[in-house]
Amino acid sequence: MSLKIKCEHMELTDSIKATVADYIEKLMVIDPEFKHVHVDVIKEDTGYAVDLKMDTEEFNKVSAKAHNVNLDECIKEAFFHFEKVIEKKAAHQ
Repeated sequence: MSLKIKCEHMELTDSIKATVADYIEKLMVIDPEFKHVHVDVIKEDTGYAVDLKMDTEEFNKVSAKAHNVNLDECIKEAFFHFEKVIEKKAAHQ
């Protein structure tokens, strides 16, 4: 699996890397076939935006976005939305 984390207008810290890694571990339980994971973390005037893009063996180009004033909450929301997208796609298979 390839993982790419990109930060805009802020530094990519070890804390961000660890938080993202924790959420990816949880997602691997749902679908262990992730091929590519791209995480964009953007510092905005009003808070943060997190944009997730992932490919799996079963689903191609799944994405989710979140906006929040708190970075940790923003990352949490993005992964929560992504998990829901995967569950919906799996239900429609």
